[in-house]
Formats: sequence, structure tokens, C-alpha cells
Amino acid sequence: HVRPHTPEHGALPCPLPAGSSLEKSRARARAVVELLDVRPGQTVLVVGVVNSLLEALRARAVSYIPCDLKGGTTEWGEPVATDLHAELGRCDAVLASGMTLGNGSFEPLRTHVLGSGQRLVMFAQTGSAVLPWFLGAGVSAVCAEPYPFFWLDGGPGVIHRYRSAEAAL
Repeated sequence: HVRPHTPEHGALPCPLPAGSSLEKSRARARAVVELLDVRPGQTVLVVGVVNSLLEALRARAVSYIPCDLKGGTTEWGEPVATDLHAELGRCDAVLASGMTLGNGSFEPLRTHVLGSGQRLVMFAQTGSAVLPWFLGAGVSAVCAEPYPFFWLDGGPGVIHRYRSAEAAL
């Protein structure tokens, strides 16, 4: 209620079409990846593996390093790193889940990008109301998805995108 996701507070609504959960996930992924401003051949560290996000990066010929605390493999059989700090030196930008707020990795990640100059884009259900406050303070852009989440029904939905003033130039 203090800072709702409205244009007056910097949010740009991004409509998601009606459809299946997979169709909506892919539309959301395209909207999130657009916030990265990366070129083909660059590498993105993806913290919090979501296959539709990886698929959207692949479609743009952008390399990625999947990273998630649970490890494992991606849908394409790629190994998933578990230590984001070990991977930060291998990427041009970072795309991270709002779950980093809850597991203690957000602040070290934000501190790292402030020193390195790497772009940090957050995609968030968790922390969707908090992360826009960090724009320009290490966070370059946010895709905020407050409850009810896009995948809960087959109808249309909306997510809210934010860019820091530097990223908007």
C-alpha cells in the first residue's frame, strides 16, 4: 500500500495473454529477458533456474550459466551450478530470483554488482514489493509479479517492469 505497482511509482505494466501455464510462462520469460539489455554472445548468470527464462535466452543467442541451490540439470541436460559466487566472474549480467532475499544471497550479490559494474535484473514473486526500492543501488531492473501469480488461472494477467534511471538511458 505504500508504493503500489503503478506508473506513478515507476512500474510499467506488461500484460500477459490468456493461455496455458506454459504459454503464460513463456510470455513472462520474454518480458523478463528484455530487461537484461544483453547481446548475442554475452553470458548471463541465472540465479534461480526457470526453464522458460533459459529458453528465452537461448532464443536470443545469449549464453547462460544456470545456478540454483538445489543443483541438478536443466531441461536440456545442462549442469546447474550451486555456488553463484563462484560463477560471477564468468558472466556479463545477472538475472536473479527474488528468492535470493529469503536465502541470504541478495545482499552479497548486490554488493558484488555494485563493485563490478555488472547489470543485476531481478524477477520476483518473492519480494516483488521490496526489490523496486533497490533500483539504482545495484539493481538495474525488476520484473515484479505480485499475488495472484500469472499461472494461477488461464486468464490474462499482468506483471510490472521497472528500470533504474541509468538503465532507461
